[in-house]
Amino acid sequence: MSAKPVPISYGDRRVFSVSGFNQGIAWYLKRLPAVWVEGEIAELRRNDRWGLVFIVLKDTDGRSTLSATMTRQRFDALEPPPQVGERVHALGRSEIWERRGELRLTVIKLERFGVGMLLQQIEVLRARLAAEGLFAPDRKRPLPFLPRTIGLVCGSDAAAKRDVVETAEARYPPARFRVMEVPVQGAGAPARIAGALRLLDADPQVDVIVVARGGGSVEDLLAFSDELVCRAVAASTTPVVSAIGHEQDNPLVDLVADVRAGTPSLAAKLIVPDHAAETARLDTLLARAGRALEGNTARSRRLLELLASRPAFRSPETWISVRRERLHNAAEGLRRAAPDRVQREALRLRHDHDRLRLLGPAATLERGYAIVQDAAGAVLRDAAAVAPSDDIGVRLGRGGLRATVTEVRE
Repeated sequence: MSAKPVPISYGDRRVFSVSGFNQGIAWYLKRLPAVWVEGEIAELRRNDRWGLVFIVLKDTDGRSTLSATMTRQRFDALEPPPQVGERVHALGRSEIWERRGELRLTVIKLERFGVGMLLQQIEVLRARLAAEGLFAPDRKRPLPFLPRTIGLVCGSDAAAKRDVVETAEARYPPARFRVMEVPVQGAGAPARIAGALRLLDADPQVDVIVVARGGGSVEDLLAFSDELVCRAVAASTTPVVSAIGHEQDNPLVDLVADVRAGTPSLAAKLIVPDHAAETARLDTLLARAGRALEGNTARSRRLLELLASRPAFRSPETWISVRRERLHNAAEGLRRAAPDRVQREALRLRHDHDRLRLLGPAATLERGYAIVQDAAGAVLRDAAAVAPSDDIGVRLGRGGLRATVTEVRE
């Protein structure tokens, strides 16, 4: 802390130097307690090489400004980081830059206020719901092509209700609605909206639910970023379409819903088909089916005509006569086949018999040869195998002899 400056005396006059005056102001300011200051961020300078972040705060009317500094470490810990134009509350101590005599606020704590604070709270809830998987794409369910009954949650006598109902009925006149009119802003709105969602979800005739509102400020749309409403949408077993405001609005219910529509009118276009377009499409399909049927009929007629022009159909008796003749020839062939086969086989057997007879020993004997056998009946091939006085047998071409060996010549 700077020391209390000492003035220079000129007679009865006590005079401070410029630096002494600045030191005195600094000494006095540091004795004051920390204070909260409300203002809008008019200027913001941050650099990774600087230890301080320089901020300029201004009143909402812009008539007064205040320079402030905050350590970069404290500023970077804010999530999300403040932006120029945001309204904040800054807790800090008054200080003076002694070299230039400029007053500034050394900020200890910086908080969003009003819309900024609300947005920060929504961001915290968004991160928590995202971590639980409530925004996951695989949770999104397709909308029914033609819902039996459309559930609608909207404000009392709201333009959003007319936009949804009139657009849907213009596209599909038989469209049926079950409308739940509830407060859509204020302290009790989230509970009423969540209750209406649960009632519509419990109705077995309701095939899709639309949550609609015709836009508004961030404060007006707070109910549709409320955790109670987001969890009611997530728990619904019926597909939910979010139609809150316009394209620039993005409450959390848009992220939880199965389908987001930028406007209530667009929601109506998503939940019912265009009757005229579908009728035209059916007419086109019917015409195509008729042409296809006519084409198939014409092709079948040509095929029948081609078949009828063939001889078998034009003169069936000729076809029968030809087949009868073929059957007669086949039967005659079968009748002659057995005797012819027996004759051929008999001839083959005679040929085989003659060949075997010519090759057998009987034919050889008939030509004048004889077969000599010993007393045991073995064929003799060598004269040395017998001796004189041995009995032998002689087989001739016709009959045989018994003889006794009188002489053996080798």
